[in-house]
Formats: sequence, C-alpha cells, structure tokens
Amino acid sequence: MTTPLDIVDIHTHLWPPAWGPGGQYAKPTSGFTPDLYRKITTPQALVDEFQVAGVSLAIVTATIESLFGAEGPVDPAAVREANNWLATVSHYDRTLAGFAVTDAFSGEEGAREAERAIGELGLSGLVIDSSRDGKFLADPSVRPTLEVAARYKVPVFVHPVAHPNSQVLIAGAGTLGNSLGRGLMNGVAFLSVIQSSLLDDLPDLHLIFATLGLGAIVQAARGGIYGRAERAAGKRPNIYFDTMGHDPAIIRTLTGFFGAERVLAGTDWPILAALDRKSLVASLAEAGLSEAEARLVAGGNARRLLGFREAQAQAAE
Repeated sequence: MTTPLDIVDIHTHLWPPAWGPGGQYAKPTSGFTPDLYRKITTPQALVDEFQVAGVSLAIVTATIESLFGAEGPVDPAAVREANNWLATVSHYDRTLAGFAVTDAFSGEEGAREAERAIGELGLSGLVIDSSRDGKFLADPSVRPTLEVAARYKVPVFVHPVAHPNSQVLIAGAGTLGNSLGRGLMNGVAFLSVIQSSLLDDLPDLHLIFATLGLGAIVQAARGGIYGRAERAAGKRPNIYFDTMGHDPAIIRTLTGFFGAERVLAGTDWPILAALDRKSLVASLAEAGLSEAEARLVAGGNARRLLGFREAQAQAAE
C-alpha cells in the first residue's frame, strides 16, 4: 500500500474509575487475569499498546452487563457516572473516543440517558447489550433508545452477553463454550432485528454486531433482507459486523456475506490483542480484499459511521 492504513478499532473496553479498584461501584476481576484487569482499568495501557500497533483510533465502551450482569436491576446513577467519564476519554488522548452506555431494555429511562449522553455530553455512539432479562432488540422496551440513536445518526454497538446457561456451556467446552454462548445471544439479537420492522421504521439506525454472532448468518441467508437474491443485488441493510481480530478466513466470510462496506475492524481489547498494522494489511490481502476494500474495513467504514452525526449538524447550520 502506498500510504499506511488508517485503523479504527470499533470494539475496545475500559472501565470507568468508579467501576475499578476502590471505586464507588467497584466490581471483582470477573475471572480476568491480573494483567487484563490492569489493562481494562488503565486508559494509558490502551493508548500505549495501540500506538505501538499503529491503530489511529480506539472506540471505548463499558457495558451494562460488565457491572450488573445480564438480568436484574440497573443503578441509573452508576450508568450516568460511566457516561460522564466516557465523555472525557477523548480529552485524555486524541486516539480515544467514547460510546455512551445505557440500559436499552429499560424503556424511556434508557432513552433519556442515551439522550443525555449523546445530546448533552456529545458521545459519538452507543453501546447496548444484546439481551437483558430474556428480551432482545425487537422488544418494544428497546425502541425508545434506538429512536434516539437514529435521530442523532450515531452508530449502536450491540455487545454480546453471557448465555443464561453459560455454566453448562463452560462445563462442556471451557471458555470457548462461554464465547459460543455469547455469540448465540448476539446472533439472536441480530435475527430479532432483521425479522422486525426496525430497519424500515428507522432508516438512520446503524447497528454493529460482534463476530461472535456470525453463526446467525446461516439462518439469515434463508430469505428476507439477506436472502441470496438480495445479496446478489448488492442490497446492504444498515447492519455491520466487527472482525474481532484479523483472521483472513473470518474476514473473507464477513465481507463475502455482508460486503466490505459493512465490516469494521475490531478486537474486544483487552481480551484480544491490538490490531498490528503490518499483520492486518497481510490478513486483509490474504482475505482477497482490494486495497480500497481493505481501507474500508480497517477504518473507512468506521469513519463514515462516526461522520453521519457531524454531517447532520453541518446541514442544520
């Protein structure tokens, strides 16, 4: 490539200070190794690792499940404090940008916090859980939050959550069983959307799912908006998947099914290592992507999503 890739990692995590050691909402290590726990509570660790790797921008999120699990009550004060901090990460370092967090399954309450975090604090996107209390994204309780995101034209990252029977999956297959269960929950969230009217009703809604949910494409390909004819015609709903690393075979599958313009580089840092620029270039080439397609996946698609809100504001002036 004649010029270096602009890499945007759409999927990284940091816990706000209030969630970390000694904080008001401090939580246990959740099975993390000491090094992972240190990284997820240390913004400078993310900045340093990504600088060495050649990543231009990291999208930082903190999820509802991280603090409250996948069911039960959510403390609104803890969520507000998280967003207040996430709004400052770009001031900490220009290579960081925060996505707001809210309990999307709490109806109008979740929408109000999304409105505050995006409209008042200026956060550039939103992260919501795939499921909560047995509900998925097509549930009416989620609609108010998604309407806020669509109105502001900000992307929504739909983050995987643990399967209700995760202990059974872990007993059967270890940590990979847990990851597969999380992928199932993410995949069901994806399927719930494409079988609903959400994308038609909210044309400015852009949803990003994690590659853990990739198995759902087997079901999606059976018909509807992802049927074979629709894909052959190049119809691309406003749904995106991240790469969670840079395995060429996975990237080939993602871009083959969704199109290169609907795939975003991401890792789930600090669970997975940073996207090294040299390795990513090689993987994108091995996946069969042209230089233009590689630039879209590496960062172009993310920049486009992040730019919708700015374009809307400029048009309003």
